[in-house]
Amino acid sequence: MAATPWQGKTIVAVNVWLAAAVAALLMTAALTLWELLQTTPPWAQALQLLGLLLSLCALLGLTRQQARQLELAKSEKLLLHQRVLEAVNAMPAGFDLWDSEDRLVLHNQVLEQQFAALGPLLQDGARFEDLVRESLKLGLVKEAMGREQAWLDERLRGRKAAGASANQPILHRYGERWTHVYQTRVPSGDLVSVRMDVTDLIETQQELARVQAVALQNQRLLEQAIDAMPAGIEIFDAQDRLVKANRRMQAWQPHQDYAQAQGQSFEALLRASLAHGALPAEAIGREDEWVAQRLASRGQTHEPLLNQLPNGLWLQTYETRTPEGYLLAVHQDVSDLVAKEQQLKASQTELEAIIRTAAVAIFTIDAQGQILSCNPASERLFGYAPSELVGQNINLLMDEPERSHHDHYLRRYAERGMGTLRGRPTEFHALHKSGRSLTVQVAVSEVRKPDGPLFVGVISDLTERKQFETELQHANERLLRLSTTDALTELANRRLLMQKLEEEWRRGLRTGTPLSLLLVDVDHFKLFNDHYGHQAGDEALIKVAQALSTSANRPADLVARYGGEEFVLLLAQTDVEGAMAVAERCREELRSAAIEHVLSSHSEYLTLSIGMSSAVPVRGGSASQWLAQADLALYQAKAQGRDRVVLAQLFGPV
Repeated sequence: MAATPWQGKTIVAVNVWLAAAVAALLMTAALTLWELLQTTPPWAQALQLLGLLLSLCALLGLTRQQARQLELAKSEKLLLHQRVLEAVNAMPAGFDLWDSEDRLVLHNQVLEQQFAALGPLLQDGARFEDLVRESLKLGLVKEAMGREQAWLDERLRGRKAAGASANQPILHRYGERWTHVYQTRVPSGDLVSVRMDVTDLIETQQELARVQAVALQNQRLLEQAIDAMPAGIEIFDAQDRLVKANRRMQAWQPHQDYAQAQGQSFEALLRASLAHGALPAEAIGREDEWVAQRLASRGQTHEPLLNQLPNGLWLQTYETRTPEGYLLAVHQDVSDLVAKEQQLKASQTELEAIIRTAAVAIFTIDAQGQILSCNPASERLFGYAPSELVGQNINLLMDEPERSHHDHYLRRYAERGMGTLRGRPTEFHALHKSGRSLTVQVAVSEVRKPDGPLFVGVISDLTERKQFETELQHANERLLRLSTTDALTELANRRLLMQKLEEEWRRGLRTGTPLSLLLVDVDHFKLFNDHYGHQAGDEALIKVAQALSTSANRPADLVARYGGEEFVLLLAQTDVEGAMAVAERCREELRSAAIEHVLSSHSEYLTLSIGMSSAVPVRGGSASQWLAQADLALYQAKAQGRDRVVLAQLFGPV
């Protein structure tokens, strides 16, 4: 850095005064010489002039000597100043010196680094207030944001109030860095500032404060969590003295004042319970012995302790030692579990009684199918005594093919875990000990156990019921056949015809396939009946039915007796050509039967008149209209001389 302004002013002042002294001496010598030349003899003037010249030479020598001394002093001051600057620049902290008018006199490189954002403004002679305003303008003073002018006023007042000795440091944040500023006013009025970067210290303090706050919060949360736990919590130190007990313990042990009991030993708490008669029910009558045993086993077992308090509450206690020697006791209210266990035992006793008296056979088997147990009803059903079944494979009671399938299913279950074996009640064929076949129903449930699955099978005898169901099914089939079959011809009756006609009509609407219907009438059948008799007439109708069935022999075709001597052939998915072929076969088959009819006006044998409707069903029509069109075509066939086929005009050409 260059010399300071006050050092330059001192050097200039010395040079000026020395020049003035030389000028005054020269002026005096000139005046004296002038006087000598006017009044003094020549030799005297020469002597005076010589003395004056000697004096002038001596003065000039003195002047030169003083000038050399002044230059030497100046060099020493510059050297001292340079050493001071080097020392200031070597400081690890920022250093700045301000004159009484608060203008920058001296600063080091660390300060330039700390205030690098100010750039060229940070020069000797700069005003402190101007530099601060620029920092505020750049937003570098975080604490002043939103109150810049007020903060500046406070800063300037504090700066003016700086004393002659170092005050407490000012913590100042500039940009992202924190600085401790030490200010001292020296006797000359100058202000010396040392700025220590304490960012790491502040961040460490902040992190420490944050960690402490988090630790305090965690401690509070832990205490709140312990108090909120549904279990009772007690914490004892390595000397078995109480450290903490939660609210649940206070509620369960109202005789203990846990807030006052902190620091007391477990034995003291135990004896306080003894004094209040609050020991567990198992200690009644042997209190001292129980206390001694409890103290001896304290923290020595990993098995939970189960005790019933005098108020009937069942507590299960787990005691755990920490590596530091602390003991954590966790008490759980298991009153409901104990009550359920007692109920379960009672239920098991009741269940065993039910199983023994049940009318159905009940088996338990393992995953390999071996029988583990069976009830007395199994002997009544299968004829084997329980001792003959236990240890045997359940397939002993099965008939083929269930026996081989059962073994395969068990193997697949064991290999893959295919869920439950049955899931829903299933019927299968079983074998009695005598070899008699049985029909039974089995329902299997799986019970998962740590050592493997267990299966419970409930088997009921369905043999008599299945026989009854079979007989009932046959009866229903006969009844259904009677309700849909013509008794004389064994063709479908009119009821079944109308049902099938509606179904085929709707199918034709969905699929767009053709549907054909033949309405058949036996020509002059009344004359036939009157001449040959009703029995001959019935026999003739049976032969007609056979001829029609032979002509329409597809599975989808339906031949029905419509009434009296009228028949209907319902031909699904059949167009006009196909229906016409069937109609002609019907006439041909009846001619082949050669049923004599001597009273017929057009043939010596029975003949048929057929009205036919055939087309693709369309929306807006109906099955009844379809049948009506066939009836109209039949009327036309009779009018045209009988023994022929006529196609209804509405549905297509003749």
